[in-house]
Amino acid sequence: MDSHDGQTGTANALLTEDEAAALLKVQPATLATWRVRGRPNLPFVRVGRCVRYRQQDLIAFINRQVRQSTSEVSA
Repeated sequence: MDSHDGQTGTANALLTEDEAAALLKVQPATLATWRVRGRPNLPFVRVGRCVRYRQQDLIAFINRQVRQSTSEVSA
């Protein structure tokens, strides 16, 4: 169990940039561009010089992208 938030399992897993890109079905370069621009709002973790993504943040990001119509404006 993680002593910081009490959660266990894969939700707290840190994914590499390649793993995160594969999960989102985008290129790693897209994630790099998003980080530089600061949008969309996709948190990342810097571990030394390495960039990692928490699986729970990726799932939350995906859930925020759900739309009912192409005319909906993103929040």
